[in-house]
Amino acid sequence: MTGYAAGRWARDDDLLVLEAKSVNGKYLSVKFRLPSPLSVFEQLLLNLIREHVNRGNVTLSCLELAGFTGPEARPKVDLELARGYLEAAGELPPEVDRGLTAYEVLRLPGVVGEVEGRLDSERLRKALVSAATEAVEGLAKSRRREGEVLQGKIEGMLERLAGDLKTLRSLADAVPERIKRAIGERISELTGAELDRERLAKEVAYLAAKADVTEELDRLEGHLAAFRSALESIEPQGRRLDFLCLEIHRELNTCGSKAAGTEITPLVLEMKVTLDRIREQVSNIA
Repeated sequence: MTGYAAGRWARDDDLLVLEAKSVNGKYLSVKFRLPSPLSVFEQLLLNLIREHVNRGNVTLSCLELAGFTGPEARPKVDLELARGYLEAAGELPPEVDRGLTAYEVLRLPGVVGEVEGRLDSERLRKALVSAATEAVEGLAKSRRREGEVLQGKIEGMLERLAGDLKTLRSLADAVPERIKRAIGERISELTGAELDRERLAKEVAYLAAKADVTEELDRLEGHLAAFRSALESIEPQGRRLDFLCLEIHRELNTCGSKAAGTEITPLVLEMKVTLDRIREQVSNIA
C-alpha cells in the first residue's frame, strides 16, 4: 500500500526532520536516504520499520539535520580567506587605517563558517528514534486508512463472486438434463430411430460425470469464506490472500474445462474478470 508521513524533533539548537514514504510491493524493501551521521543507525531504523510494515517499498529520508554537536564544538575558520583580507588591507593607501583586530577579521564575510566538532551521538540517536517512530507510525496509519478503502472494494467484488457462484450451482444442476436432451435430439436427427432409453441413460450418466463440477464449486465456496475471514483479520494477510486468489483461479479453470460448451462457460469467464480485479487490489494489501 502507499503512504506518507513525517517525523520531527526540535530541541534548542537541535533539529531533525524525517520523511517516510511507501509504494506497492510484494515484499518488504527498505531504502535509506540519510546523511553520514545518521547512516550508522540504519539497522536500528530497519528494525523499527519491520515492526510496523510487512510489505511494500519503503523509503526513509532525512529532510533536515542541524545541531547535535558536543561541548568540543567550535566554529570553522577559513584561515586562507582571513589572510586574504589582511593582505588586501595592507595594500590600502597609507591614509587609510589598515589596523584590524582579530575580532574584526572574524566578522568579515565568509571567515567564520559552520560550527564543526564531534557530534553528540547519544543525543542524536534519541532524536532519531523519536522522529523515526513518529514518521513510521504515521506511515502505518496512512497505509491502514488506504487498506480500509481497499477492503471495502474487495468485499463488494467478493459478494459479486458469491452471487455468481450460486448461479453457477444452478447451471451445473441443469447440466445432466441438458446433456440428455442434446443427445436424444442428435440421435433422432441422425437415425430417426426410437431411442434405447437404457443406453441413453448410460451415455448421459457418463457425460454428466465428466462435466460434474460439484467438488470444484464446494472448494470455491470454502475459498471465498476463507478470503472473507482473512480480510477481517487484524494480522497481515497479503500473502494468504495471494494464495487464495490462485486457488480460486485454479478451481474456475477446472470448472470451465469440465463444462466447456455449456452455459457455465461465459459465467466462469465473467468470474475470472472479477477475480483479476480482486488480485489487483490484493497486491496493495500488507
